[in-house]
Amino acid sequence: MLRSEFRDLQLDVSASSLHQLVLYATEIEHWNKTVNLTSLRGRSLVRRLIVDPVWAGQHLQMKGSMADVGSGNGSPGIPLCVTREFALTHLIEPRMRRAAFLRHVISKLGLTGVAVNKCRIEEMPDKTLSLEWITLQAIDPTPELIGALRRIATKTTHVVWMTSVEASPVANSLKLEIPGSNTKIWVFRLDQI
Repeated sequence: MLRSEFRDLQLDVSASSLHQLVLYATEIEHWNKTVNLTSLRGRSLVRRLIVDPVWAGQHLQMKGSMADVGSGNGSPGIPLCVTREFALTHLIEPRMRRAAFLRHVISKLGLTGVAVNKCRIEEMPDKTLSLEWITLQAIDPTPELIGALRRIATKTTHVVWMTSVEASPVANSLKLEIPGSNTKIWVFRLDQI
């Protein structure tokens, strides 16, 4: 199913990355039996949690360093780490069992340069992480959240908000629509707000 989704969207994913993403989907389904990671199942899970982030990463040519805020089930952070060239990734997740899942998946997939931060974004140390990218999914970019992001990122850090919301809270945001998906992607820089 994953291979055909990538082919339909003309996404270039290596055989090794495809194998890792299939393993990731299997781990979500397995852990979801005891840890509430997502209500999505089957094709919806694959599309929303794996294919949509891979499409966004390739379309935006994401690379460098990234923070995924509210990582929970690992999306979009894990699929982006598997398919894009990130030297450093921070997965930020306050819930203990979900942070344990993230650590398990990182180990199982053999990912390097990925750190799990078991905390809320507001609890991250006050230091700039030199991030090129911040991803948000299922979290609204409220003024409080934007303030917390500014504490750890630079003014030119790009925020990628994956949502079903039709309007961005930030004027002049770039809007991307994934073919065949309800997911909207809003991209803006912290200095635009």
